[in-house]
Amino acid sequence: MNKFIKSDPMLCIGCRTCMVACVVNHTEKNVFALDPDSYDFTPRVQIQITDTVTKPVQCHQCPKPKCMEACPFNAISMGEDMVILDQDICKGCGKCAKACPFKAITMMRIYHGDTKGRPFRQVAFKCDLCRDTESGVPACIEACPTEVFTLFDPAEAAVKAKAAMEAKKAAATAPTT
Repeated sequence: MNKFIKSDPMLCIGCRTCMVACVVNHTEKNVFALDPDSYDFTPRVQIQITDTVTKPVQCHQCPKPKCMEACPFNAISMGEDMVILDQDICKGCGKCAKACPFKAITMMRIYHGDTKGRPFRQVAFKCDLCRDTESGVPACIEACPTEVFTLFDPAEAAVKAKAAMEAKKAAATAPTT
């Protein structure tokens, strides 16, 4: 099972700090010092705001991703512990975004960088757990002022659950004095 970022919508205040941190992490630019028209704002996490809830939406790193099945260009693959989207291969058809049950893939127009010789290029974006980050911790986790996000590792959770079960079993079979 893959690692993924869990979020608690009850803690989200909709400040979008996670989105800015994501863009800064992936572009390595100080977005506050740039002309807004000089770069593409392409966060891999989105904030959904409704009348009843404010919540982050991002990739769940599914073990059998529908997005991967839907991509006709094989731009989505399984990594060691996450779903990887290769934006160089992506043709921007949007089939992955439509197939995602969590609506965690966003199609965005890119006007800067490699537009493949066109005025813009449509590309899919999804959470990559900031896999190239120096700290190894996703930027949204470190940046969120209300601690909405946690990195969930199913392998770690299984080890902890097994240890808890063994401790409970040992306590139940321990002689009473």
